[in-house]
Amino acid sequence: MSRVQMLTELLERAYRGSRYHALRRALEGIDDDVARWRPPHYKGFPWMQGSILEIAFHAAGDKHALHNTAFGDGALTWEQIRHRFEQDGGDLAAAIQLADAGHEQLLATLRTLRDEQLTQKVPYYHGRKLTAEEVFLMAAEHDLYHAGQIWYVRCLIEGEQERKNSTAP
Repeated sequence: MSRVQMLTELLERAYRGSRYHALRRALEGIDDDVARWRPPHYKGFPWMQGSILEIAFHAAGDKHALHNTAFGDGALTWEQIRHRFEQDGGDLAAAIQLADAGHEQLLATLRTLRDEQLTQKVPYYHGRKLTAEEVFLMAAEHDLYHAGQIWYVRCLIEGEQERKNSTAP
């Protein structure tokens, strides 16, 4: 198996292929109320309050930002990404649509490369450079990381619901 094929398979597993650990699988069956629920105590990035919707939007948007930085002209801004998300409804369906498009964009670019091109340095955030392979690995890791976050928030929500149900008269 070539490195390009291996990375393609890894990206696909991290995004939708793994039953329990893929980003898209973590988002299955979530309604709007669950997506927008925020934990009572959260300390993280200043632009997030810990909701599944915010996590999904971040994971989706970063696919576009990362791709544009590494393989595009680097001009795409988070404001443009947010505008697209909000134009598409600003809900979980819009985040999933954004993520699907970003995932396909990464895969399409990867499939144009040969193994030897994976070692070439490409632009990364804050003026840094990574190899193309590192960018694709990071994209897979990012999906897995945020899938875990989403499952954790889902467990918090279920725990909160159970607590409320057990104390109800």
